[in-house]
Amino acid sequence: MSLDLDPLELLAAALMAVMLAMPIAFPVAAGVIAAPRRIWSGAGLALGLGLLVAVGAVIAAHFADRQGVVAVISGIALVLGLLGAVASAVFIVVRSDGSMLTAVVGILTCVLIGLAEPAQVLPAMFGLTQSALVALTAVVIEAVVVALVVAALVAAGGRVRALQIGVAAASVVAAILIGVGALVVATGDAATGPLLSVPLSTQLIVIVAVLVLGTIGGGVASGVRSRRDADAEPVTDR
Repeated sequence: MSLDLDPLELLAAALMAVMLAMPIAFPVAAGVIAAPRRIWSGAGLALGLGLLVAVGAVIAAHFADRQGVVAVISGIALVLGLLGAVASAVFIVVRSDGSMLTAVVGILTCVLIGLAEPAQVLPAMFGLTQSALVALTAVVIEAVVVALVVAALVAAGGRVRALQIGVAAASVVAAILIGVGALVVATGDAATGPLLSVPLSTQLIVIVAVLVLGTIGGGVASGVRSRRDADAEPVTDR
């Protein structure tokens, strides 16, 4: 390991960081959207604090040679966060206005994934470069991109109910794909690893496709529900 800064390696690591940020942003966005609208900013703040603490912990653990401990803790936090994201997706579909329960689950999801993500990204960066400076810089870039993508998804979902359902569907698929990938890395099973692991580009294509289909389905369902509500309203003579 070195502290050299190669511009080409930094560019490659930054591009990888952006790609890695996209799938994980959907489960986090589901956690934010599941909470009542009035505390979306609080859930976003929880994500930001989690990422900030995790980035600092990853950097400190690298120089203190304690990556193993951080990896175990982040792995547990990631699994719990992904489970919370699946629960949040269900809440989005079932209860659009949110509640105290959905707020707690959503905020915990944001905190747990925020704490887990930087440590999950670092090994991939060291697969691209031997420079600790480049790898750690890419981890910071990934954290920033996650926050920006989540903010964009939440802002768009706040205006369109159908998009909230699309994000919920995409978050479930993303949670499954990310969970399977984390399991492959954790077990290191050479026999089943290539069969279970899904390339990052394929993950992105599948997640975006589910987002589009889920949004369309959510729009159709909302339209049908609106027509039913209109037909159910009593007609009064004027």
